Amino acid sequence: MASLGGIGPKPVKVVGRPADPQGMPAPRSALVPAALLAALAGSLVAGAGTAVPAAAATRTAATAAVATTYVPTTADVRIAARLSTRAAASVLGTHYSGTVIDVASNRVVWSRNGSVGRMPASTAKLITATNALTVFGPDHRFTTTVRRDATHPSWVYLVGAGDPSLSGANLDVLADQTAAEVSGMTSLRVFADDHVFSRPSLARGWKASYVPTDVRWVRALVVDGHHATDTSLDAAKVFAAKLKARGATITSVSRRTAPRPSTGLASVQGQRLDAIVKQMLLVSDNDHAEALNRLVATKAGYAATWTGAAQAQRVVLARDGVQIPAGAMFDGSGLSRSDRLTTGQLARVVDNFLESGQSDLAVLRSGGLPLAGRTGTLTKRFVKQATCARGKVVAKTGTLQDAVSLVGYATGTDGRLKAFAFVVNGKTATTAIKNRVDVLAATVTGCY
Repeated sequence: MASLGGIGPKPVKVVGRPADPQGMPAPRSALVPAALLAALAGSLVAGAGTAVPAAAATRTAATAAVATTYVPTTADVRIAARLSTRAAASVLGTHYSGTVIDVASNRVVWSRNGSVGRMPASTAKLITATNALTVFGPDHRFTTTVRRDATHPSWVYLVGAGDPSLSGANLDVLADQTAAEVSGMTSLRVFADDHVFSRPSLARGWKASYVPTDVRWVRALVVDGHHATDTSLDAAKVFAAKLKARGATITSVSRRTAPRPSTGLASVQGQRLDAIVKQMLLVSDNDHAEALNRLVATKAGYAATWTGAAQAQRVVLARDGVQIPAGAMFDGSGLSRSDRLTTGQLARVVDNFLESGQSDLAVLRSGGLPLAGRTGTLTKRFVKQATCARGKVVAKTGTLQDAVSLVGYATGTDGRLKAFAFVVNGKTATTAIKNRVDVLAATVTGCY
């Protein structure tokens, strides 16, 4: 395993081992074929975004030792020298950390305070994304159902699965199916069943003002991303209205857990998980992140609580060779002011998803992350300084009142992929600081 600082050599991993008893995939291979890295690096140099050839999605059964020796390239030497100078800028303050890793060799090119924990802000979503894709797979779809109480046939339950992509169109499908099943009944009682997640509460480190402005209460039912005080009851009311439009008489809408046994009346699947992850990362959706963080917990065999989610977060991430200590993370969005990650850990997370044979993590290499000056939260970045890096830097942004972070990858002038993480704490998140962090990322490309 990597050290707690996350900047040691990455361990060799074995492909082809069976899934563990909790159903999570076995650890991935650490082998990164030169052909894959060259292809991915070439797409960035050419300004072609983050497309990865289809061959990159095929797992290889072969394993190989991580290179024990690596001679830094001229590009690496230049990156290290310029980052050392630029990281000393007073605008970054004293609570600054940075790490750059050469992906093919898994060796650290440069690091400044790389083992010091900082508030990662929304770059923590990279952990949520990789964990969710790892335990569920990119093509997984969460299923929302409608059930009927056998004792009270006119009682119907909208049962949430935690799907952050549940839409009004999905509820139309459920309403059509349900109306056909309850045809002839004079009245219905509709219940929201959101028991799959624990009762909502603030995460440790969350300000009370975060809800509902920055994030909703974490519930297992939400339709079309509504920022309602109670999203579960809101979803049930929307569903009830659709049933009413189909001829049903609704006598009440409230919350109640469906009894066991109960009869299934309808079901619908939401978007693919990789689409959910892409939405979460491009626009930095806190609600998607918290839902996925809870869902990872349930899949990994932990309680769908803040504590259970934090436990699952560490366990799943450790399988990829990145260890975070207990008490380092308290949510899945990075909103918590108590979260602490090192740039070594963050850069290693990126290094991991750039490995070969990772079809489950392909979205992170093919449009799922913001592209400098082009997409997502980086659309308006790299426009005044470091403009040469537009279309060359792929990264997740992070911003809190006094935290700025940027974690992702770029191709150096040596044609080799570099994973990087830069985090600034203790300074107001001004445009000037964001521009300076952009300069650091541009330094990795060698264009600035």
